[in-house]
Amino acid sequence: MALVNKKEFAAIVGYSERWIGEFVKEGMPTESGGGKGKALKIDTAKAVKWIIEREVRLQVGEIDPNAPKAGTKDSEDLLLTKAKRRKADVEAAKAEMSVIDIQDAAQFLFEISTLFGHECDGLGARLAPEVAPVDEPAKCKHIIDTETRRVRAATADRLREFVSEYRARRGEHGSSTADEDASGLGDES
Repeated sequence: MALVNKKEFAAIVGYSERWIGEFVKEGMPTESGGGKGKALKIDTAKAVKWIIEREVRLQVGEIDPNAPKAGTKDSEDLLLTKAKRRKADVEAAKAEMSVIDIQDAAQFLFEISTLFGHECDGLGARLAPEVAPVDEPAKCKHIIDTETRRVRAATADRLREFVSEYRARRGEHGSSTADEDASGLGDES
């Protein structure tokens, strides 16, 4: 372990004193910190190791040599840009989770329309015996409304089942706004 000043260390490693000062600002280890008339003392072994590790990090891309200096306006702008990019990535990931494959949507619509169609096809046969003997329009309306609510509820139940099955196939867990949106389907207002 040899302790040298900034000028001597610069001569040893072949950098200018200004570069050595920048390295110190970046975190190169020193033994005594200079300032107030005290000379900066650098442990050559630790400092050379730090410079080598820094160069390796530069080469593998862990450090951007063109990155602005910390605390500058450019540095703050870069941090803001990175934060906006992360936010956009998170929003894109959320949007991706809410997208349904077009073929799955087609299958789902087919199933729901088939269910709804079969239920509607049977309305006449199911309601005729109940409605025929009733002379009051309000009672007829009530009988028909009750049956159509049942049809809507059956359709809404199938919709909730489909959403749950679809999420399970995609590996999504927990509830989300789509579950909450679907939960009110078929309910009476």
